[in-house]
Amino acid sequence: MREMTGRERVLVALRRQQPDRVPYLESVIEEAVGLDLLGIPRPPKTTKTQPDDDDPVSVGAFLKSEYYRPQELAENVGLDGIGTFCFPKMATTQQESAGRKMVSGGTIRTRADLAHIHLPDPDDPALYEPHRRFIAENRSSGRALFCFFSMGSDPVVLGMGLQAFALALYDDRSLVDELFDIYSDWSVRVAQHLNVLGFDFLWLADDIAFKTGPFVSPRVFRTLVLPRFRRVVEQVTLPWIFHSDGNVLPILDDLLTLGMSGLHPCEPDAMDLGKLKRRYGKALCLCGGISVDALGRGTPEQVDGLVREAIQAAAAGGGYICGSSNSVPDYCRAENVRAMAQAIRKYGCYRSDL
Repeated sequence: MREMTGRERVLVALRRQQPDRVPYLESVIEEAVGLDLLGIPRPPKTTKTQPDDDDPVSVGAFLKSEYYRPQELAENVGLDGIGTFCFPKMATTQQESAGRKMVSGGTIRTRADLAHIHLPDPDDPALYEPHRRFIAENRSSGRALFCFFSMGSDPVVLGMGLQAFALALYDDRSLVDELFDIYSDWSVRVAQHLNVLGFDFLWLADDIAFKTGPFVSPRVFRTLVLPRFRRVVEQVTLPWIFHSDGNVLPILDDLLTLGMSGLHPCEPDAMDLGKLKRRYGKALCLCGGISVDALGRGTPEQVDGLVREAIQAAAAGGGYICGSSNSVPDYCRAENVRAMAQAIRKYGCYRSDL
């Protein structure tokens, strides 16, 4: 088989077919790790990772840095795709922990708080200008180009805070419904525009599960979340990957009715990659699977073994894209990320001797 481009490799895998080798994708590689991978000294303070408080929407490239170009990092580690993101500002509160800003709660408690949500016009061409530039700059790279955005669940759950969200399901369900409609209506319009910009696939991200199971019962998911997701994906004409951390098995059959091409990140502490392949491999391209904890605290040898195991479990017949079990945050070790990328190349060819 001839060597495919990254774009071809990813799109074949998303069709649950077998490319020349297992593709490698990441949703995010934080700048600090990117600098280490490229051998660039870390500056005293790296580029911010959070939008300014007055930014109505966060738009950018996931590998973006003032010190290197996305293509440079993608080439260095062998990524088969690179992308951008388009997220509305979320009504969260944040606190700093160990130098990282973390969501600590939400600000939406009552219907009056909805007046403080100010989303940009989804039909404003200026909103998509960064994406047009990104595609123009990277189309010739031969890599698959994607956009990462939300179907509306993350802004609701994070904007209210998980505890307030859970209580409101019983105390004020209409408030939750209204908030879901605000964000999913916005995402419907955004999806329509992203379809035609020239992306190869979309990556739709809404965390809806703990390691033990979904945030809400299957019954609540089917009445509250699934119809809003469906409204968004009905507008999507490109292949798309669904992202949620945790164990989504209790609602995965429901999610499959949305027509997604792939499931990410197949978190190993929450779901068994081999079992997913056996049960859903004909319907889904499985993506991810390599423990972020191992990338942060393990050794290159351990990471190499995890990649080999994941490829043995999920790559047969195609329909597997390897990568981290979430993203590559700044506490991951560059040598472990390098080991993961090299192991994907080493074990990912479709040979009979693996």
